[in-house]
Amino acid sequence: MPANPDPEPRIIDFELLREKPDVENHKHALPRLIALLMDDLFRLPGTKLRFGLNPILDLIPAFGDGAAALISALTLFVAARYRIPKVVIARMGINILLNALIGLIPGVGEVFAFWFRPSHRNYQLLKMHIPAMATSSVTSRKKDWFFVIEIVTVVLLLFLFCAGVWAYFLLRLLKAVFGT
Repeated sequence: MPANPDPEPRIIDFELLREKPDVENHKHALPRLIALLMDDLFRLPGTKLRFGLNPILDLIPAFGDGAAALISALTLFVAARYRIPKVVIARMGINILLNALIGLIPGVGEVFAFWFRPSHRNYQLLKMHIPAMATSSVTSRKKDWFFVIEIVTVVLLLFLFCAGVWAYFLLRLLKAVFGT
């Protein structure tokens, strides 16, 4: 039997808009959300291991790998906006592409996505490099945007490739089942 049958209600203070916005947290908001959804959303009971939607999306052959890559690629735009060095942006892009390419291998891809966690890695890279950039508001240069657009174009082409592979196997499956 509880000691206090009528506990006093707790009041939770929640602000939609802070009086003074925390600039550093604002810079990390979208990459942190992507890392949370794609790599840190669930915890395996009894362990410290976490996973997100990335390994789950990888269960959809080919198409899921491309979709996960597209979602993860949004962090590249944040990196360009805050003028993260191109070598770091390239490393982030390689993380995404590596996960998507290995994700095409059935069974191996899901395990690799669970272990590798590319969005989490990219978030850690951003956390490390955003504070190192100038604290004042900086505008990104055109060549920064072109570089990111090139990487995102490669990710989009990979997505189209994955979708094509998925459609090919789906058509083969339908042909095998229904004949013709």
